[in-house]
Amino acid sequence: MREADLFAMLELFPLPMEVFLPTGLSLFINKAFLEFFRLPDASAIVGRFNVLQDPYINQKLGLADYLQRVFAGEILSVYDIRAPLEEAGSRYAIDQGGEPANEMYQDIICFPLADEEGTLAYVVALFKTKHIYQSRLDIIKAKEYIDAHWLENFDPDKISRDCGLSRYHLVRLFKKYMGMTPYSYYQELKIQKIKEALEDRRYSISQAFALCGADYSGNFAELFKKKLGMTPSQYRKTLPVQTGKAQGAAAASCFGGSQPADDSSVAGGFAWEKEERLFQTLQLFPLPIQIFNARGDIIFINEAVLKAWNVAEPSLILGQYNLLKDSLVNEEFGLRDHIRRTFQGETVLIQDIRVPLESFWQWYKSRSSVYDVEAIYTDILNFPVFQDSGKLAYVVSVFFTSRIYQGEPNVAKAKEYLENCWRQEFDMAALAAAVCLSPAHLVRLFKKHTGMTPYSYYQGIKIKRLKEALRNKNLSVAEAFVACGFDYPGNFARFFKEKVGMTPSQYRKWAGNSKGNKVEENRAGNT
Repeated sequence: MREADLFAMLELFPLPMEVFLPTGLSLFINKAFLEFFRLPDASAIVGRFNVLQDPYINQKLGLADYLQRVFAGEILSVYDIRAPLEEAGSRYAIDQGGEPANEMYQDIICFPLADEEGTLAYVVALFKTKHIYQSRLDIIKAKEYIDAHWLENFDPDKISRDCGLSRYHLVRLFKKYMGMTPYSYYQELKIQKIKEALEDRRYSISQAFALCGADYSGNFAELFKKKLGMTPSQYRKTLPVQTGKAQGAAAASCFGGSQPADDSSVAGGFAWEKEERLFQTLQLFPLPIQIFNARGDIIFINEAVLKAWNVAEPSLILGQYNLLKDSLVNEEFGLRDHIRRTFQGETVLIQDIRVPLESFWQWYKSRSSVYDVEAIYTDILNFPVFQDSGKLAYVVSVFFTSRIYQGEPNVAKAKEYLENCWRQEFDMAALAAAVCLSPAHLVRLFKKHTGMTPYSYYQGIKIKRLKEALRNKNLSVAEAFVACGFDYPGNFARFFKEKVGMTPSQYRKWAGNSKGNKVEENRAGNT
């Protein structure tokens, strides 16, 4: 493995990444790292910072044992670590500005890279940043729901249910973080889509409106004039006449289609002399990684993909799959817009998607009797890689596993159901029906394999989710309860104290100090 190839590849990642020598000395940080911590250059860290000797990292953040295990060769993840923006600002005399430091949390994935003799050569740290815990994630989810359903009539109840928030709470948070109400965002998006549709002169103005789910004689025509200061007819007259090819591209952009970039000169224009160097470096990563060309054809998967999804060999996937043409991913999973945006040059994070293992096993006839994983949920980071000319060369997909259900199949399915339906009232009959067992049989089976009843497991999930909400300082204790579907004060506040040993207010105070910020570690394969 060439050091230059490793560093060049890490520069492609839109996430902060750092490379350490076996001694703990920082060897490399990518541009995303500099931008996140607002550092002017790498000179203050590279060659000077030693992570194994830093008292702030080891003592104050409590990561000494975690780091010792990582540098001993383990692949580990650590969750919900407060990003040390204040420390970086004071240490390097930088005005951090922007969001307060107490609003930035990270998951950190560390893994070793060995040399040809199997000796530890580097430790790579990847930082996956979370902004203000769940409240902002809920707003991102609401925005993504509107982005995916812009053709439909605006339905605040559906958006609220999708995010698990009350309508009032959703509007308040959306306005706080987006600067507008959900309906105003929907209107802005709808107007933009209508403008794009009007560019295609193959359609009349009324047809352009209809293709965008709007009535030309209705409110959106009036809103269009109010927003742009001209009628749709006047707006169309200001547009240049397009060729048929350009019109087709405009229509694809508006209606969710995809216009793959021309990649005929990728090999000659790319930064590496040979793609193999990039692929060889990515093989060292324990995270599942896929690479697609500009047409959507899959051209690379690393060993971690085969291991995670129990696929026998790369030839079963390479040359056999096209992301842009996969109806399961685009239609059934509703990811068409996310994928389209990535192939148009955006970096897109798709959260908590269920990996379709059943489809993989059916396609590749690969399920093994010793493979006990029933379901995997993952965050998918999709980002583009460009040629020197600016044309799209590749789309890289990196999978960060968030949940795994394994073991006895029926128990794993029951756990998965409870994790996905934790906001709803516990319904034993619905749970048993989802697993296709009688309630009594499911309870016996669940208790045998987990040591608890399904209801106790469900209560544990609710306690965990409420803890997460209480750690969000942007919510009051009452708002944290509402965000999790509880009344405050109420029975669940008493239940929380009984199970946790402190009131919700006491837990918030305890969790806010460094001793309460306990680090939870898992191998990256089980994160």
